[in-house]
Amino acid sequence: MGAQQTSMPEIGLAAGTLSAEVLSIVSHDLRSPLATISMATSLLDDLSRPEEERVQMVQMVRRATQRMERLVRDMLEVSKMDSGRTLPIAARCVDIAPVLREACEAQGPVAQASGLVVECEVPDGLPAVQVDCDRVQQVVCNLVGNAMKFTPSGGRITVAARTEAGEVVVSVKDTGAGMSEADLEKVFEPYWQAQRTASLGAGLGLKIAKGIVEAHGGRIWAESALGEGTSFFFTLPVACADEK
Repeated sequence: MGAQQTSMPEIGLAAGTLSAEVLSIVSHDLRSPLATISMATSLLDDLSRPEEERVQMVQMVRRATQRMERLVRDMLEVSKMDSGRTLPIAARCVDIAPVLREACEAQGPVAQASGLVVECEVPDGLPAVQVDCDRVQQVVCNLVGNAMKFTPSGGRITVAARTEAGEVVVSVKDTGAGMSEADLEKVFEPYWQAQRTASLGAGLGLKIAKGIVEAHGGRIWAESALGEGTSFFFTLPVACADEK
């Protein structure tokens, strides 16, 4: 019963805190992996099934569990930000180019499965920055994942970086449908989703990306127009230019 005493306050689910719409989104995101786990475990009970098929069922359970863990983790991080706390950052001075390239590579197979291409246009020679590498990669992955929702098969998502006015500016651009000005004003709100992506996640990734960037002392914003794709930008201040 210990989980009941701690999980509700941490996530901030006190009565009246979350709207019916938010609860609907979260319950949908939990219901899908739970259904997968239920189906897979039922099939695993049938010992007559081939070993290869049983291995596939175990993998399905693992992926579904990871999805649920990610949702809970995201909710906890948004709860921290909403209560005024800064997301934890373990920063060190690094060459940012390999960090960004690794994030691109990690998203490549996911994009390919949806008929998309992730391109990485990150040059060598960028100044060193004081960052938490895992957190920066989390930002890039969240932005690329968001771009995938809006980009139809055959499209392209480009991750790029440049130096400008003492900052490293990272961009994630897609060739999707774009967003209206009204949607742009809401993209960093937790649990908000554009209408055409209402079933594609709880809407926490961009809020978390914003919190991570701001914890580094940077800025994040989006530019878009209907029919012209969307571009997200975030900055990382150059804080250790003479170190590597």
